Amino acid sequence: MSTAVQIVRAFYDAVSRADATTVVSLLHADLHWTEAEGFPYYSGTWRQPQDVLDKLLVPLVRDWDNFSAVADDFIVEGDRVVSLGAYSGINKASGRAMRAPFAHVWRVVDGKLARFDMYTDTLLIHRAMEQRHSR
Repeated sequence: MSTAVQIVRAFYDAVSRADATTVVSLLHADLHWTEAEGFPYYSGTWRQPQDVLDKLLVPLVRDWDNFSAVADDFIVEGDRVVSLGAYSGINKASGRAMRAPFAHVWRVVDGKLARFDMYTDTLLIHRAMEQRHSR
């Protein structure tokens, strides 16, 4: 197994354990992290490891029960890894469950995650976050 895919797998494992220290330690100081446009936490490209914690992981814990990002297939070419999987969770405000397939494109530099680009159906996530209105 390549070192690049081992680092990507370590990231998913740390997220699943809510291990913020390990998550941040895996991120390169010169980061280029872009969530999918339309994703609830999208705010352009993040450049600091702390941004991933503050703008993504903290809001996910705040807004979702049992949120997970499980990658089950990895395509590796050199320092690039594409992971395929699915997000799932239950939105705390709406009580609605969500499952949305994803593709993540990673680049590993100097043993750290330097680039992340996310592709997912953001509508599935937004639908789970919608409040039900009674008539």
